[in-house]
Amino acid sequence: MIKSAMLSTILCVLFVFSVRGDFLPEENSDAFGLKYGESIAGIPPSTPKIDGKLDDWRYAVWVAFDSEKELLRGKGTWQGKDDLTMTWSTMYDEKNFYFAAAVRDDEFTPAANPAESWKGDTIFLYIDWEKIGAGQPACKPNFARINNKARVTDYSAVKNADLPNSDIAIVPTPELGKGGMIYEVAMPFAWLTKVKIEQGSEVGFTPGYEEGTDDLEKKGDLVFMDWHGLNPDDSANLGLLKFEGPLSVDSTGKLAITWGQLKNFGQ
Repeated sequence: MIKSAMLSTILCVLFVFSVRGDFLPEENSDAFGLKYGESIAGIPPSTPKIDGKLDDWRYAVWVAFDSEKELLRGKGTWQGKDDLTMTWSTMYDEKNFYFAAAVRDDEFTPAANPAESWKGDTIFLYIDWEKIGAGQPACKPNFARINNKARVTDYSAVKNADLPNSDIAIVPTPELGKGGMIYEVAMPFAWLTKVKIEQGSEVGFTPGYEEGTDDLEKKGDLVFMDWHGLNPDDSANLGLLKFEGPLSVDSTGKLAITWGQLKNFGQ
């Protein structure tokens, strides 16, 4: 009877920890031996659900833009990590390119007009799929939450009419501050590039967080964050994104061992 009660308690605790969807990422790229400006897209254990919960991203490689060296603009007004930071990651599979970000923000101020998303808080991706390393990046998706609706907009030089139909979630997240948001998006490669992306591919890449050209927070000097704090509209300034193999699922293995131990305990 005591064994059964203890087993039930342990199972209950494990169940609670296994179903919670409140994973919030922290920078972990140092553990992968990456240089500043480098990031990794791995293959997820299963297809992530685009719902604004990052539990599908626990094993991903995360990068944080949280210092002055990421400031293209805003060096005079950025007040530190609680003012604005972006911790972001990428993953991929045969069909899709995935991007997620946890944005810590003291105030969320989106644009009013969906056609002018750059006037408020928003995220751009700058991608040089062909790794040309010069000129404006050919691919420039944008993610914004305007009028309480998450939107994908294509600001690429050559636009794809289907890209705005990509799956996206942008969800208010108070744990990240009053204006904190989680962004999660899945974009089919077919809508992004003609380049065949596979394990071993490398592309020029940076996300850029824009506080908006309309200065809705009345700061006087708007914050824009990206790799190196350099103009991302020049491909020479982009970071390097490496497409690698399957992401580690070590903790799942540990959980399996735990279930085996529990089974023996209950006998």
